[in-house]
Amino acid sequence: MNSWSWRTSITPRTRLLLMVALASLLVQQALLWWIYYHAGAKQLVGDEQQYLAAARAVLAGGAWHPSHIWPPGQSLLIASMQGLFGSMIVPMQLLQTALFLACGGLLWRLWRRLGGSRLAAAIAAGLFLLNPGDAAYAHYLWPEIPHLFCMLLTLNLLLRDPQKDAVARPHLALFAGLSLGLALIFKSLLAAFWPLLLICFVECWRPLRLQWKSAATFLLGIFLITAPALIAGHRNTGHWSIADSSVFNLVAGLSDRARNDYVDEPVANLFGDYLNSGTTADQRNAWAYQQLEKRLQDTPPLELFEQQFARQYFRLFESKTLLLTQLPGPTCAGYMSAYHDTPPAAVFALRWSSHLLHALILVGFAFGLCLWREWRYMWLWLLLASVGYQLALYSGLHVKARYLLPMIPVFCCFAGEAYARIFQRDARLAITPMRLLAASLLAVTLLFLAFAGPWIDGYCRG
Repeated sequence: MNSWSWRTSITPRTRLLLMVALASLLVQQALLWWIYYHAGAKQLVGDEQQYLAAARAVLAGGAWHPSHIWPPGQSLLIASMQGLFGSMIVPMQLLQTALFLACGGLLWRLWRRLGGSRLAAAIAAGLFLLNPGDAAYAHYLWPEIPHLFCMLLTLNLLLRDPQKDAVARPHLALFAGLSLGLALIFKSLLAAFWPLLLICFVECWRPLRLQWKSAATFLLGIFLITAPALIAGHRNTGHWSIADSSVFNLVAGLSDRARNDYVDEPVANLFGDYLNSGTTADQRNAWAYQQLEKRLQDTPPLELFEQQFARQYFRLFESKTLLLTQLPGPTCAGYMSAYHDTPPAAVFALRWSSHLLHALILVGFAFGLCLWREWRYMWLWLLLASVGYQLALYSGLHVKARYLLPMIPVFCCFAGEAYARIFQRDARLAITPMRLLAASLLAVTLLFLAFAGPWIDGYCRG
């Protein structure tokens, strides 16, 4: 079906839904911009301050990659925008908003290439774009949106035609490598996972046949982007890494106490102790290893596992996203009131629309995953492997709600299929009593993780 025949085949109901979605997106964007600036710019919190300071240091002639803790990508992007447009952060926010909207388009295209229906792909993109908890990241100085854009672009460039097991052509593989390299210098999250993407260049498994030219250009693209950062990292630490805070994050993760972030957090004090423990990365990491050893000696392994399992995934899936955390609210429940003088009506609208979209994504993912029947494409397993990899990492590492964002596109894809089934019959879903039971149990579990943390911990009761 060509694009013209598709446009003419849109039913009035579908056209109405598209208009409502577009209007909702415009209202959401207007509200997010308004609350950010209406009473003076929102207060920068956490690592936002560090990224901005690093960017200004670069503009002042400082080192472009001075830290062994933070990858340089975000500070370099901020420096580039401020070098072009001045010290305001609005141009950076506009760029990230454009990247956020592009993420919705890349998500739509990715799911269509993986065999999803056109309606399901549209719903998936809509769930992602309409959630204010996702959209607000475009206004912050964390690297979440640039990193996510680069990852989705990488996947779209690598994915040719899964039905024919086609391999990306060399020039597309090169651009995919460049995009993945950019993702790695924004966040080192997938540093141990990306080699698995080389599976994409396997033409045949029996006998094993690899598209060497495409694989080589893919690796070349990664090298061209990451080599300068690796060299600078080696100069800073003596190790061939872009940035590595994993040891400290493990110490922080084993020290967290609350099931929601920004509640009774020891990480700030720990980070100060980490920085003060030495002047080099090796000295600081030696201190961190001592803290880990002490923690493991003080707590039996089984008890430590139970503590982590009972806390980490509440923090990861919590519905109180970074947007909601910065809205007005009680400090004892993890609210920072970083948005100035936000009217109660705006707080109410953002809070409950964010909770609703978060719940719809999690429930839809549970049903879409458990009812999906077309598992013959390697790419689907690769996407789920990336989710599993991240879930495994966060069983120990320090967790915040924003760390869920790289998984949200995968959740939205399966959720789109589940909700598309309401409007049209779809052979991609197998609806059986056992599958429905599994989906219901998974949905209840995810909702419990998203909303039960404050109730279990009893914030502000005392």
